[in-house]
Amino acid sequence: MPVMEDDIVIIDDTADIEDAATRSQPGWRVLVVDDDPTVHSITRFALEDFLFEGRRLSFLSAYSGAEARLILADQPDIAVVLLDVVMESDDAGLKVAEYIRKDLGNRFIRIILRTGQPGQAPERDVILHYDINDYKAKNELTAQKLFTAVLASLRAYNQIAALEMSRHGLEQILAASSTLYEKRSVAQFVDGVVLQIRSLIQDAQGALLCAVSGRHFDGDLDEVRVVAGVAPFVFRPGESIRATLPEAVCQEIAETLSRQESFFADDRCIIFFKTVDHAASVVYLCGHRPLSPLDRKLLEVFCSKVAIGFDNAHLFEQISYEKTHDPVTGLLNRSAFIDALNGRPDPGAGADDSAVCVLDFDRFRDVNDSLGFEAGDRFLAALAARISAAVTDPDVAARLGGDQFVVLKSGGREAVELWVRDLLARISAPLRLDGQEIIPSVAIGVAMLGWTRRAEDLIADADRAMRGAKWMGGGRFGFAAARPARADGSRLLLVTELIHAIQREEFELFYQPIVRTLDGRLDGFEALIRWRHPTRGLLAPGAFIGIVEETGLILPLGNWVMDRAARQLADWERTIPGSRDLQVSVNVSARQFMGHDLTGEVAAVLDRTRLDPRRLKLEITESLIMNDPDCAERSLRDLKSLGVQLALDDFGTGYSSLSYLDRFPFDVLKIDRSFVKAMLHRHETMSVVRAICTLAANLGMEVVGEGVEAVPEVEALRTLGCRWSQGYLFGQPVPADRARDLILRMHAPVS
Repeated sequence: MPVMEDDIVIIDDTADIEDAATRSQPGWRVLVVDDDPTVHSITRFALEDFLFEGRRLSFLSAYSGAEARLILADQPDIAVVLLDVVMESDDAGLKVAEYIRKDLGNRFIRIILRTGQPGQAPERDVILHYDINDYKAKNELTAQKLFTAVLASLRAYNQIAALEMSRHGLEQILAASSTLYEKRSVAQFVDGVVLQIRSLIQDAQGALLCAVSGRHFDGDLDEVRVVAGVAPFVFRPGESIRATLPEAVCQEIAETLSRQESFFADDRCIIFFKTVDHAASVVYLCGHRPLSPLDRKLLEVFCSKVAIGFDNAHLFEQISYEKTHDPVTGLLNRSAFIDALNGRPDPGAGADDSAVCVLDFDRFRDVNDSLGFEAGDRFLAALAARISAAVTDPDVAARLGGDQFVVLKSGGREAVELWVRDLLARISAPLRLDGQEIIPSVAIGVAMLGWTRRAEDLIADADRAMRGAKWMGGGRFGFAAARPARADGSRLLLVTELIHAIQREEFELFYQPIVRTLDGRLDGFEALIRWRHPTRGLLAPGAFIGIVEETGLILPLGNWVMDRAARQLADWERTIPGSRDLQVSVNVSARQFMGHDLTGEVAAVLDRTRLDPRRLKLEITESLIMNDPDCAERSLRDLKSLGVQLALDDFGTGYSSLSYLDRFPFDVLKIDRSFVKAMLHRHETMSVVRAICTLAANLGMEVVGEGVEAVPEVEALRTLGCRWSQGYLFGQPVPADRARDLILRMHAPVS
């Protein structure tokens, strides 16, 4: 059977002299499958001078379909198969093609079918289904046509392989980026960067991450520091690259930083990248093969992802730090200190070998008034430094808020007393601020730890002792008196009953109307909790709310109140026409507001109930926010971002809220009932209420008068511009079914 014409064409008759680079390149692997040995010889001869992209051909031979399948299974990097159709059977070649595509799942190999029997051509759908590149009868396959067919197949193979390499590289980058972004610290992140680069360029011998210590590179190599690396480099993080790399490589890094362009050589490369918020950085990679254009591009794409990751890692560290630290002093904040105090190891029942010390500075307001708030912050930072200098591990110092600090000090009573005396002396040393000499003074209260006590109780005890020392003149300290043990189990019984009450849903919400002062039109309700005790009947909050607060049960109970009130309002909206503008007010406790994700809980309630956030009003007491105004401001703004209304409850009963009021995003001021009750009888009280209404109007806030019980009080509030009123004159707190009747009777539908 004829297998090849005699007019062999040699495409490159000058290629018998090859350079060393061409000889060193691996050949394109071509499998010749044919049961005629002559075909193998002629094919090799016809293609012996073939050259594509600097690489020649490397031939494999199979003389049957079965032998071809064995070779294909063992040699996955074959580029082209020259495949005879008819061998041990009429369709042996087609079975090999099917084996390649179906069994091996190899979509890269290019297949050229050859047959010596015209008329045995495969069906068109077979060529399409098995991705056949070409089909030729052997008697028409001249050397030139064979060359052309193989060249076209290699080009197709190379393009498919390049696409696959690109896809695989991008998958690696995405996987690496995901892994890196899980690193929550800069140290973890930079270590991950060099390891991921090593995985991208697997034959690299070493990788080194370097960064400019300042924001800009001015040519000084001593400012380029090693951040992280892998073998064979030996280095200390933070040292100059000159201590790790040869001078020639250091100069290449300097040129890369100056040009802000990556550098590539046969055995090394330097990838440049720059973060948005931080200095320029480079990755030095050595000992690898010459990188292909695709490898270079993948490295540069990866490093661009790294730049984003650096910013994310820095941002996460900053957020994590700010979450637990006071921005003015750098000490722990209140919530972090409470976590540390509650998480202390228990050395045994009754142990008191540590103390909580609360510090409050005397005359701090004079510093602010005389030198300004910015100077006041620097004053606090200086005092915090003095406190920190007196604190050694495992002791902990924190800022509670304002000019109050707290220290967890280890040691028995005598040791703590000696330390407190020394601290008083340290703090009272004069300091200069803006040219002014200041002699600080501080009062300190000490509460010895009882290991069954909560952090909040210990701080409260120390605070009371501090106020006693301050009352004596300041510059003093005092120890808190021990709390007497309870003689009976009534408190424990009440706690147990409360836990069961929450589980059994024995609580119920009552609703007190809030009306428009002008005409008594219903605007909404304040939701007030009641406990239907199985033996004691209906209990008001005064009978149990203190224990609920102290034990932390207020967290699940407060969330239940918010959820139930929102659901009730949504139900009224569905069932009562014209009630879509009603609001409901919910009281927020200190435990919910401070050191707890109240914003997340409110958002979850709104999501569950689909309630318009503007219809939910959170009432927060003045004393609560004044414990830590800075933290309170952040929390209030987080809540306000949800769209809910914020009301300042019991306004006027605190001691310094006016200096902070414009900072807080309140929508409503609620005048305490004590002012409403006394304003008709005392001229001074009426002046206070008038001032509150004027202040609220100037700040764009609404005012609600609480405790209204008589018509003259309503008329006075109306005259003063108080738009809303609440009290027994308009209705006592009632269950939901009776509140529904009030809506039908007192609330005119919105047109």
